[in-house]
Amino acid sequence: MRPVNVLSFIRVCLWWVFYMDQLNWGTGTKAASKQLIAEVPGDIMLGGLFPVHTSGTTMCNAINPERGIQRVEAMLFTIDEINNKSELLPGIRLGATIRDTCSATNFGLEQALQFVQSGSKCDHVKWGQNSQHQQQQQPVNLVTRGVVGSSYSSVTILVANLFRLFSIPQISYASTSAVLSDKRAFPLFARTVPSDVVQARAMANLVSAHNWTYVSTVRSAGDYGDSGMDAFWKEADKLGVCIAAREVIRPNYGTDELDAIVHVLRHDFAKARVVVLFTGMDHTKLLLDAVRRAGLNDHFVWIASDGWGRENLPVSNNSRVANGALTIEIQSKPVAAFTDHYLNLGYNNPRNPWFKEYWEDLFGCTFGDTLRVRRSTSEKNKLRLRDKIGSDFKQEAKIQFVYDAVYAFASGLHMLQRQLCVGNPHSPNWDKYGCIAKLLNYSGMDFYKLMIKANFTSLYVYRYDVSTIFFLLGCVFHCYLLAFYCIFIHSFWPAFTKSPFGVCQIKNS
Repeated sequence: MRPVNVLSFIRVCLWWVFYMDQLNWGTGTKAASKQLIAEVPGDIMLGGLFPVHTSGTTMCNAINPERGIQRVEAMLFTIDEINNKSELLPGIRLGATIRDTCSATNFGLEQALQFVQSGSKCDHVKWGQNSQHQQQQQPVNLVTRGVVGSSYSSVTILVANLFRLFSIPQISYASTSAVLSDKRAFPLFARTVPSDVVQARAMANLVSAHNWTYVSTVRSAGDYGDSGMDAFWKEADKLGVCIAAREVIRPNYGTDELDAIVHVLRHDFAKARVVVLFTGMDHTKLLLDAVRRAGLNDHFVWIASDGWGRENLPVSNNSRVANGALTIEIQSKPVAAFTDHYLNLGYNNPRNPWFKEYWEDLFGCTFGDTLRVRRSTSEKNKLRLRDKIGSDFKQEAKIQFVYDAVYAFASGLHMLQRQLCVGNPHSPNWDKYGCIAKLLNYSGMDFYKLMIKANFTSLYVYRYDVSTIFFLLGCVFHCYLLAFYCIFIHSFWPAFTKSPFGVCQIKNS
């Protein structure tokens, strides 16, 4: 991927900010929510980009409980944990400004531009020097030192091009597109998840191991689906697997187009019972809906990428057509303390402005109804998420990688603090704001290079270093049945007495 022309890209970005400010996209609560931000004050600010809402007929559609709310809370939780550690960034508090991408490329760019705009208001940060006769003036920090995010590769690629121009380091917790491995095009980008090349290889090996020599494929149009499926095709070819249908779901597809894809899979390539998916969560849901409309229960065997992963949304109302699916998810370890934090959240959670909407969806009420039902204030304040979802709660698959991304920034800042700032941070005479100014004025590219040299112990057995923060080579994948580990594969195929067999079919010309 060639780098975007700098002047052209800046011109487009500035035009986009002006256009979006004038547009006032959409109406109602969902559209208004796009103006909300989650903010934690701090001395050094990190940005966060998360798909709090899905993208649908309106720009900000339904609330996204797992990939949105959980991941936002994971970043807030990690910020708190770091600030409570005296040995990491001593004397300095980490803060955050978190924005909703609404799972949309253009809207995600608009939100990313806000980080650029805030930084441009304070390009050269200078504060008064500390002395015995002069009290330090506490700054109002508008500069974003780095950004955690975003989620979907299509959003991340566009955002990474923008941040490259303004020297803002970025670490994604979920974007797996192989395109992002090009360090010439994305010199300030890193991620705590592996490239799709690794995932595609795992999927091809899974197909080959079960002697499925003839499979159909469906992908989402865009960087994630295109690059991921291309990698799968190459790996499948090496293993002697024939490709039947090569269908693609485009952003503007409706029920007619999805029904047509299912018709192709069922009739034009009937002998390919196994279908490999490199689709986003929303597209996966639409495809399974179409299969259900066609009445094809227990017909296909789905091999799906982490766009489906362990998410329950695609399976909603589609349990029969999804039965037997093997989905790929990156191996991760739950953050135990986060589970306790999340389940202890109550309705009064002011620093997460989207939590109210999530609470109302979860409890099927409005805040007014809740107040009327809970007449006693003390009783109302006792209500927690664990009262509703405690036994059913499953930590979202990439919470660990959000956690690790924040720690990567904190570890890099800690190294920079030790390099630039003199004195004892615990001393009352320490020049705190002089230190902060040095940290914020330090070159973004130089900070990025320093950050990727930092290492810290992840929740898993490996340590992050310069190679793993780029690609996480050697990451292990597991297959799942819906939300469970796939240990004895055949026991999860009640519709089949043996592994489905795909036969290469040569059509008469």
